[in-house]
Amino acid sequence: MPTRRDFLRNLPLITGTVAWGVSAAFKPAEVKKDFGIQLWTLRDDVAKDLDITLQEVAKIGYNSIEAFWFDGKFYGRDAVEFSRYCADLGLALHSTHTGISDKNADLYAEIAAKAGLEYLILPSRMGRPESTIDDILRTASEMNRIGAICFKHGINFGYHNHDFEFRPIDGQLPYDVLLSETDPELVSFQVDIYWMIKAGKDPIKYFEENPGRFNTWHIKDKGNDGESCIIGNGSIDFKTLMKQNEAAGLQRIFVEQEQYAEGNPLYCAAQSYNYIKNNLL
Repeated sequence: MPTRRDFLRNLPLITGTVAWGVSAAFKPAEVKKDFGIQLWTLRDDVAKDLDITLQEVAKIGYNSIEAFWFDGKFYGRDAVEFSRYCADLGLALHSTHTGISDKNADLYAEIAAKAGLEYLILPSRMGRPESTIDDILRTASEMNRIGAICFKHGINFGYHNHDFEFRPIDGQLPYDVLLSETDPELVSFQVDIYWMIKAGKDPIKYFEENPGRFNTWHIKDKGNDGESCIIGNGSIDFKTLMKQNEAAGLQRIFVEQEQYAEGNPLYCAAQSYNYIKNNLL
């Protein structure tokens, strides 16, 4: 089965329609208790029956969600109507992954704001050149432009990592270049804890060296086989990481899982929810 990373890296840049809303500059804040789930975790269920999947997510206890593949609409539905439908289920649509660029950012951010979102997240470089450091610098420059446009609409813009950002190019790590060359007031980083650790990097070191920049986290545990697993069943010490939430600037948490050795996706989502509620918040 293709991974989310493979899916994203093969997607072209989107130039269509979309937008969001609600936020100011990136500053440390209290972690919101209404932690959510990235719907990619339930991608097969979403494809089969989106409404039933959302209803099941609400039954588990989640009250926040992060969508994926926002292109001006959510899964072919009007953005505002979809957000209202989620709200009626008790699910606040706080964030989404999207193929945002400096060409479509104004439209996307406008729509996002109307739909009540807080974050628009670029979930990888999404087809942008990445062979040289100059390529990465151009991406950083574009991210600043996107961030400025989103900020104008009251939307936070962020970048989500995998592990390939930690592979050196010309002796530098692309992730470090993106951090150093983007404006902290305009660009935040959605740290995927699993991918950062799998790349051999220490999240706490990044939090300490780049305070306040990691407003949203993807919490994904790492099993003995190296694949993602139910939160609390793997080797990642989330309790220690959560103690660094203020340094990181953490505001929202989203559960994500890509492999399911322990049960079906909804079962895994429920177990992760219970662990976080009882042990981390």
